[in-house]
Amino acid sequence: MKKKLLSLIMAAATAALSAVVLTGCGDKEYPVEVANYKIEKEPNNIVVLDAPTADIISYIGYDRKIVGRSDEVSQEALKGAPSMGGAEDPDVKKIKAEEAEIVFAADSIKATAKKELTDKDVKVITLQRPETLTEVETNYETLGKILGGKKSGLDEGKQAFKKFKGELEKIRDSIDRVDGAVRPTICYIYLDEQNRLRPLTTGHLGSLLMADYTNCDAINSSEWDTNVNKTFSGVNINYIFYNDDATLEAIKKDDDLKKSTAVISNSMQKIPYENLCCPGQTAIDTLNTMVKFIYGGTASSSPDQPPATQPATQPATKPATQPATQPAAQPATQPATKPAEAAKDLSSQYKVDLNKIDIEKGNDNDEVKAVQQRLEDLGYIKKSEDNVTGYFGDATEQALKDFQKKNGLEQTGEADSKTLKALFMSDAKKA
Repeated sequence: MKKKLLSLIMAAATAALSAVVLTGCGDKEYPVEVANYKIEKEPNNIVVLDAPTADIISYIGYDRKIVGRSDEVSQEALKGAPSMGGAEDPDVKKIKAEEAEIVFAADSIKATAKKELTDKDVKVITLQRPETLTEVETNYETLGKILGGKKSGLDEGKQAFKKFKGELEKIRDSIDRVDGAVRPTICYIYLDEQNRLRPLTTGHLGSLLMADYTNCDAINSSEWDTNVNKTFSGVNINYIFYNDDATLEAIKKDDDLKKSTAVISNSMQKIPYENLCCPGQTAIDTLNTMVKFIYGGTASSSPDQPPATQPATQPATKPATQPATQPAAQPATQPATKPAEAAKDLSSQYKVDLNKIDIEKGNDNDEVKAVQQRLEDLGYIKKSEDNVTGYFGDATEQALKDFQKKNGLEQTGEADSKTLKALFMSDAKKA
């Protein structure tokens, strides 16, 4: 009897010890403290009102916890979650009915809605919209910790960010560009609150994607943020991405933009502004779309925004076959209205190869002679046998400066790749 009683006591003690050990393991993950928030236990029901935050949550793999979303969270993978109304003024009753423990909100949420949710013991967490990859990484780690714990969740967040960054790099590295080819100039344009056409500038995730992952020159100077009167004068853009139909109509009417290669050749593509703010699968698909539109056939196609059919080795100024007014989801090879004839590369007529030409002041060769002949044909060098000599001297340098000034290029007097590309195009402006 004593032995039996002792066995029962030992069994009970072992069970109690196991429970303590298991509980201790769980305690290692929570509570989680992030900024001013303290999460006592792992949340199972969350509502996401902010689209960029939703994109990260989905990419990490925590979308299984989402029981509601705002109408602005329109990612295809999350449309199965019931709507909780708008991001600014969500339906608090619906959110409470879903037994949500945490609501991830945008800065725009109304104070009354936020207070009402907080009063009902629902945590309302707002994350900063990331503008750099470092800030993107921070948001991945923060969301990982909140939703999965300060060790396991943090590791998942880190691994997801590493994968996200790797996908962007894979798209960039897959671009097939000819060595020495002129980099296309691109720009994302939208209408601001004053109905002015503005480009995406530095300090924005979308601008970072275009500048660092497309192998293009992006028009994104921060000067646009401080100079409200700045225009697109003197800027020739090869490819334009725009926010909506109203932006497209404004672009076509703009005195400067309608002269650009992108408008003349109809090389424009609609991409919703919000797509450039979401640092998850949406950003990967958007970058894919841009690269496909610019180079053609390089990266895998996005199902929502198929690319134009322009091959990678084609000159940047040749128009894509997709019309600007056609929705991105339905590419066509025939625009509704015939666009103006695209500018042509005339370098072969002057027997020069723009991918190989490399000249500078002091050179004396046939390539310099071809450049001088083109400058003469455009009126920047006076017609005379004595001027087309093949020697790159002061006269040629000044002629190049005059050409650069007339064609909206930096006036260096150098025969750089951008100047030579513009010089031998059929739409080059005459003196």
